[in-house]
Amino acid sequence: MKKLACLAVLILFSFSAFAQRGLNCNAVFRGKVVPSNRMIETEVRGESMSTYKLSYFHSIKVQVDEVTATKIAGIIELDVDNAVSAETEYDGDRLIYAMVELQPFKRVNRYLCYQLKQTAGAEAITIIYLEGSASLNELHHMFEKR
Repeated sequence: MKKLACLAVLILFSFSAFAQRGLNCNAVFRGKVVPSNRMIETEVRGESMSTYKLSYFHSIKVQVDEVTATKIAGIIELDVDNAVSAETEYDGDRLIYAMVELQPFKRVNRYLCYQLKQTAGAEAITIIYLEGSASLNELHHMFEKR
């Protein structure tokens, strides 16, 4: 029974690793920029997401110093450069917001959202990766209601 449980956990983690496949931000999600134990991570998959026309939601929230925030923004900008479409907002030369429509993968729409909030002594970053049949316009309407 323990072997079966371990196998199930490994399969679940392997699906998560493939979700952001081909994206530069995958390094951030996998804890290669900021250690995973310093991130607040949320993953939701399956039926509970169908109301939103999504099949996968993966977010991380992290507080970092300005140097690390700049590094993460640079990684996000690489994905913005390869996007189907992107809405970005800058404060001077600093990326503070991005809503990115990524290349679909196997006919599944993919999106990346980024937000930087500056607080006293720290930079609060939220990155969200989404998959599903929802259009960019539908996502905008969902986010406006929240």
